[in-house]
Amino acid sequence: MATRFVIIDLETTGNGPKKGDRIIQLGMAVVEDGLIVERFASFFNPEQPIPLFIQQLTNINEQMVEGAPLFADKAGEIAALMHGAYFVAHNVDFDLPFLQAELERAGWPPFAGPTIDTVELARIVLPTAESYKLGDLARQLGLHHDRPHQADSDAEVTAKLFIALLKRLSRLPLMTLEQLRGLARHLKSDIYLLLDAVIAKKRNKAPADRAVAVYRGIALKQPAPEPDESDRRPALASFAAFCEQEPPLPLPGYKRRAGQWEMMRLVYEALSTSQHALIEAGTGLGKSLAYLIPAAFFACEQQERVVISTHTLQLQEQLIRRDWPVLRQIAPFPLRVAVLKGKQNYLSLDKFASFLSEPSDTYDAALLKCQVLVWLLETDSGDLDELNVSSGARLLLSALAIGEEEDGGRHHFFARAKERSERADVVITNHALLLHDLTAPASLLPPFRHLIIDEAHRLEDAAARCFGEQIGYVSFRLLTAKIAQTIAKWQEAEQDAPNGALVRCQQRLEELQFEGDELFRLLRRYALDKKPARAGRCRYRFSPTDEQSRAWQAAVELCWRLRDLAAALSAEAKPLLSADTSGDFPPSALLSADLAALNRQMAALVRLLTEKEPGVVRWIEADEKGAANAVRLYSQPVDLADFFADQLFMKKRSVVLTSATLTVRGRFTYMAARLGLEDFYPLCRSFPPPFRYEEQAALFVPADMPLVSAVPLEDYAEAVAASVLAITRRLGRRVLVLFPSYELLKLTVDALKTEEEGEPFVLIAQGVQSGSPAKLLRTFLQFEHAVLFGTSSFWEGVDLPGSALDVLVIARLPFAPPDDPVMEAKSERIRLEGGDPFSELALPEAVLRFKQGFGRLIRTEDDKGAVFVLDRRLLASPYGADFLASLPPLSVHEGALSELLDKAETWLS
Repeated sequence: MATRFVIIDLETTGNGPKKGDRIIQLGMAVVEDGLIVERFASFFNPEQPIPLFIQQLTNINEQMVEGAPLFADKAGEIAALMHGAYFVAHNVDFDLPFLQAELERAGWPPFAGPTIDTVELARIVLPTAESYKLGDLARQLGLHHDRPHQADSDAEVTAKLFIALLKRLSRLPLMTLEQLRGLARHLKSDIYLLLDAVIAKKRNKAPADRAVAVYRGIALKQPAPEPDESDRRPALASFAAFCEQEPPLPLPGYKRRAGQWEMMRLVYEALSTSQHALIEAGTGLGKSLAYLIPAAFFACEQQERVVISTHTLQLQEQLIRRDWPVLRQIAPFPLRVAVLKGKQNYLSLDKFASFLSEPSDTYDAALLKCQVLVWLLETDSGDLDELNVSSGARLLLSALAIGEEEDGGRHHFFARAKERSERADVVITNHALLLHDLTAPASLLPPFRHLIIDEAHRLEDAAARCFGEQIGYVSFRLLTAKIAQTIAKWQEAEQDAPNGALVRCQQRLEELQFEGDELFRLLRRYALDKKPARAGRCRYRFSPTDEQSRAWQAAVELCWRLRDLAAALSAEAKPLLSADTSGDFPPSALLSADLAALNRQMAALVRLLTEKEPGVVRWIEADEKGAANAVRLYSQPVDLADFFADQLFMKKRSVVLTSATLTVRGRFTYMAARLGLEDFYPLCRSFPPPFRYEEQAALFVPADMPLVSAVPLEDYAEAVAASVLAITRRLGRRVLVLFPSYELLKLTVDALKTEEEGEPFVLIAQGVQSGSPAKLLRTFLQFEHAVLFGTSSFWEGVDLPGSALDVLVIARLPFAPPDDPVMEAKSERIRLEGGDPFSELALPEAVLRFKQGFGRLIRTEDDKGAVFVLDRRLLASPYGADFLASLPPLSVHEGALSELLDKAETWLS
């Protein structure tokens, strides 16, 4: 095996060597015996222009390559360095084709040696890394990276990353290394050669003293012994004394914020006097510590458990990784904290052992197995959210979660998490598990009487999803395909003695899949016929009692047939499920769980299409340009105020609800009504952000934009596109544009694309470019001049401090789209009660959303930025005052866009 590794990075004029794109810079670092022993770097004249966005990304301009050599001039030297070595790169599929094309053009033979992709290797060795971008991995491992997107710097950092990954690989137990070796042939690069060398060295050495446990042939981290708490006594602690001293908090660059300390006192007051509270805490206040500190003191002083519930994984991770260590330094007493999520968030070792023994037919499956094998040597919790897996592996990973039928076991991650929560003073959970426990016959959370709900503005939405139902063709097809796979593997295992029950199950399943495909096709056609699609998507609200057509009756009959076929399939499988199966692959357990899930799906489908349920809204979503069966059915409760009042606020002594957006016009009336808090007289207090908005932000409203209500949406989108183009050209910064609907976003993108060619900025649009919001955000931050178009998920939870964002554009006031089924149903309910849906629902919802969007701009005390609101209704309509009154004090400018751009340029300079 070669022991010489040549790490290569290159910059190019584009992303397609077959399209004629060329290399403009190449960096090489030669690694031998874990050390960099040689380096090479050079610019190259590509004999073609360098596109502006490439110049932005790499900081390599035409002048830098004008006098540089041609690649052919250095090809011999490059080929000599690569001879007899591994080719190593951070994304081999990009770098190697470019290099091969240039070598061929220069008359040299292509590289034919082994390749290693450090992205792939990092995914295996660092399975919990937040990102596998080179710069992010360098930061995680403490590697200096001074010039990202310059080939010499990137090659140097990639070499150091590669050395670090090799060291980590060599520390893995022999059992794990051998399992990785068995999977490595399915990977894209030649990692199996590395593993051969590491395994050979490992076998020649004495066994490493590593604390590992073994379960069904899998090495995993030995569970730490639980502390002996037989003599644990409550420590003396006084929140009053702590507040009186107001000691500096152990945070980098800590600045005392009066609002943070006032919020601490209010949270403690609510907990200790058994009152509910609504607390709005502005961005930058330090909200998490403002409730964590009093919760910890209260739990210790009163020996009362406090549960903290969040909506997003991001905030949960922040509480554990960033805030909890700070609290431990502050607290003058021992404190126990635990995180508890639903079962579906934890790995089932039995399911993974079965999955591991299956042939790795796909790349995603093989890579996932490698990642989980390494992760099991690191994780204490077994929480699947710790893993960073590809989108293709996400569905495979969800199938490895602990099922409702799994109840315990020696290495049962959920059972251990539950035990830790029962010993904890503070338990951190999520809204979904909290809401499940409020109605479940058997609670998963330990007993508690005091609760803090962060991101409280998302509680109602979370409850609507929790108590609603949804089913679509994709989920139906995935589940039936999984059942088919289990049956097929079972048949393979019993080839010598064919099992008639398996054959009958397969026949029933094929019938079920055929009828299911027909049902979802019929429902898609029905919805699109009833309601024209907007921006390619149709949302048709229905009520089973109101649908009388023949097509609907045909759908209902198909639905009943599907339910009967699922029941028949379960009946045919009954003798199989009671059979005694042995070996590492327990098909009966998997089949039983999947059949139970299928019957639940069919029962939900029957309820959605046939049962009348007061207070519930139902709708069908169909993609006009999607597959013929691309359809989803949803149901949600319309009003949850009574539920929250009866099941939450009546049963808990103190519930503290906090968020950055809870008030409309400075009042909590709307949120208190939505959450059923009106009769409980909660403590209400709003703490403004600690920012100087008069100096840090300015609001601009172009008077020459058309009124939304006065023109067709297509014309308004063209005006938005022209305004965004003018703003970006003039201010030349990163611009985030928020849209209340995907329809307006898509129309604006279409209008902008006709003028975008040759513009010195990169356009990134949600739903147009593929990728998650997080991925789009990372792409946005790579460029100095970029425009990001975002809808729902970008209005909140996006953190772009400092120079990451200077200009925010709100394309239109965020009123819900007119075809939103939930808003329609809520509006009807308000009308029946004699109310006004606009003032009681549509306006406050839009104001809260507007506040969330505005909050994307100023994230720290040093930020400065401009907000353009292109919707003239902000100043021209009577209700515009409600939006302005919900913002902090700041200067507001109205005028022609050209005049406003002059002012904004001066403001930002």
